Amino acid sequence: MKSFLKRMFGTDAGSKTKKQPATSRILEIQEFGHGLISIDALDFIGRYSKSPNGQYRLIWSDRNPEGTRGGHRYEGHGSWALLSQDQIIAEGRLERPNDGQVADNGAFIFNDWMFGDGLKGRFHAFSVDGTQLIAKELAANLSSNGLSKDGRYAICQTANAPGSDDSCRYILFDLEEAREMARWEPETGWASGYEFDSVNRRLFIICEGDERVGYNFDGQMVDRDGWQERKIADGNINIIRMALEGVESKPDRDLRSAMIDGLNRTIEQGEGWHQARALRLLGEIHEASDKPAEALKAFDKALTIDPQVGVSRRAEKLRKSLTPKSKQGNVKKMGKFERQAHRLGIEHEVVNLETGEKNNWRLQASDAWSSVEEAALAHYEQAGWTGTATEGGLMLTLLKAASFTKLDSRNAHTFIEALYAQNVSFDEDRFDTNQLIETVARATQGQLERNWKVISATAEVSPAFYPAVRLNHVIELFEHLGSDRLTQIAQLFAKAPYDLRAGWPDLTLWKGGDIRFVEVKAPGDSMHASQSRLISTILLPLEFRVTLTEIRAT
Repeated sequence: MKSFLKRMFGTDAGSKTKKQPATSRILEIQEFGHGLISIDALDFIGRYSKSPNGQYRLIWSDRNPEGTRGGHRYEGHGSWALLSQDQIIAEGRLERPNDGQVADNGAFIFNDWMFGDGLKGRFHAFSVDGTQLIAKELAANLSSNGLSKDGRYAICQTANAPGSDDSCRYILFDLEEAREMARWEPETGWASGYEFDSVNRRLFIICEGDERVGYNFDGQMVDRDGWQERKIADGNINIIRMALEGVESKPDRDLRSAMIDGLNRTIEQGEGWHQARALRLLGEIHEASDKPAEALKAFDKALTIDPQVGVSRRAEKLRKSLTPKSKQGNVKKMGKFERQAHRLGIEHEVVNLETGEKNNWRLQASDAWSSVEEAALAHYEQAGWTGTATEGGLMLTLLKAASFTKLDSRNAHTFIEALYAQNVSFDEDRFDTNQLIETVARATQGQLERNWKVISATAEVSPAFYPAVRLNHVIELFEHLGSDRLTQIAQLFAKAPYDLRAGWPDLTLWKGGDIRFVEVKAPGDSMHASQSRLISTILLPLEFRVTLTEIRAT
């Protein structure tokens, strides 16, 4: 790599292009997956793209001339070369060349990610001989680009850059006339590809699910109404929100029905974040349609999934309006935490702790200052409970130790969610999920102790990533759970390991034959979507006792 860069440019003297006629030297080229290429004669390993007709190959390297540093940097230009029939015909240098594309006529483009910090980028276009046609500097990062087969038109997409006129834009260029043709906001979201119809002056943006959305060269979407109808039917909450705002939150009957059908689809099939926002939108539609009871029902469901969805006050206002005035005085007023616990169907408890400086807490004056979770644990220990303040660290460690008859040392620090999701690089680390669960069902204390030695080998007394977890915690929790209940947890966890790795309550407690999970909330805290999801998905279905403990300062 170093010899290639030095041969081309010598020292790092800034951006330049070197034009040269094709030589008789034909390079031996090896292509690999993921757009990688190797050219031994140039000592080059880097990225490449080919023209649709196969005549041209564009190669580039986002590394300094010495080949010692790539990616983010403040100096050291990267390099590119254009090949025809495996012979170099032009070469040059840019700050940080990326996302190269080459057309059938040899015209090519790059997204230059540029040196230094900040949100910025430069879109480059060149002719086949290396002459620069366009160098458009933008106050936003560049995310993707596309080039027509004939090399006449090109497009780039920018990422979010608050306060910049270049933020979140598609920008279309005419390379022959070396000018910007149009720019517009990407209603369609991130593009995964682009197709050009140069004859009819039309661009197709390839979106999620291989959807093709057509635009004229003035940036106007073709059949926008049809596209919007499809997105509403799919339950796209962003498009439904835009459509709702366009009719001032009062859609006609047909549009209202279509929106509700789409939102119900997202509520049934989406994941938690989208479900909560879909329920919020559903509530807003019902509220605008003078259906307060249905609106409140939707808002309450949204808040159960994600307490921070943003409709708590609206829900309480609706609840009050639906309560007869004669009974309003008898309605118990609930604080934020009590209301959140009530929505989830879990216990609410108030614990008084002494507060100190820098968010330190303690149960009584004789105790050392600690985190609010450790101080709350002291309260429950005083009541006869045993346990830890490790959130999911204890349960995930127990699950890992129970999932293997003999845990290999190569997996000592592999997170259990990655093993259950089979999100690993090597086949020897890919285990059948059903087999893992079957092993949990047969787990023994001896098995846990053997695997603990592997898990704790680095830190000696704890897992590397959960320093407060100890072997006695793992064994005692297993004794209280038993293999049957642990297997039930594993079965639910396996359905969405990455979603369910987070949100475990702060305290895991046991006493006698009872197990209890406690989420501790200090003043100013709130429940999070991951916590609501974990409680609703695992703990409540398995009938565990769950408490939201509200801490009050004394």
